[in-house]
Amino acid sequence: MDAGGDAKELLGRKVAFRDGTYCFFRILKASDCLLLPEGVSAREGAAACINPFTVLSMIETMRREGHEAIVHTAAASNLGQMLNRVCLEEDVGLVNIVRDPRAAELLRKAGAKYVLDSANPDFQHHLIAALGATGATIAFDAIGGGPLLSQILATMELVNLRQSSAFSRYGSPKLKQVYIYGLLDPGPKVIQGSIGSAWSVGGWLMSWSLQKFGVETITRMRKRVTDGLKTTFATHYAAEIRLPEMLDPELVKRYTKTGTGQKFLVKMDG
Repeated sequence: MDAGGDAKELLGRKVAFRDGTYCFFRILKASDCLLLPEGVSAREGAAACINPFTVLSMIETMRREGHEAIVHTAAASNLGQMLNRVCLEEDVGLVNIVRDPRAAELLRKAGAKYVLDSANPDFQHHLIAALGATGATIAFDAIGGGPLLSQILATMELVNLRQSSAFSRYGSPKLKQVYIYGLLDPGPKVIQGSIGSAWSVGGWLMSWSLQKFGVETITRMRKRVTDGLKTTFATHYAAEIRLPEMLDPELVKRYTKTGTGQKFLVKMDG
């Protein structure tokens, strides 16, 4: 192990980084390393560079684009639980959409105010109420395919029209934005119904967003993440496996299965 220039201060310290982690040795720039604080284990810092920065980037995107609150799908994921904690800490409105009662209960126990089960027959009624209460006009969608994306847009438009003081045949002028950042459903992305003219759907990645934010914002985020690795940004794993075990057919079935609480930690100990 060696380092040059300013990176020498990292020698002997634990760091986290984002890309190329399925190997035993890596050459990195010092700026690509997140220095883990004393007392934070490698296990606690293993997921520090993905979900925490994704959460903070979502909130930064919301603010920069002039929105007031967020809609999040597949919201009981590890990332979704982090997003809920940060939104509670920063008093940001958050509408959590899940697909089963167990996930809904998990978020409610964690203090989430608006938790909606899309399989519930009253989902549309609850979505109208939650969007009206929070004023959410931006959504981060982890599902991708299917009709939910369109339903969110249409309901945002309905709420916006109810709050509008003037009629326009083009619908509400308030922009409704949905960013797709996951593909749990690889099927067609359906956009239909009365969604007005002021809407946008696009892809979104944390790494691309960070490039737009600048050094000052990223430095602030890095401090926030490292300070919260044992609390706000703590990651919980369903199991720990060694790198060679990733080729085991039975384990492949387990770690490729999507669902709440299915995150695996890969250990590089042979």
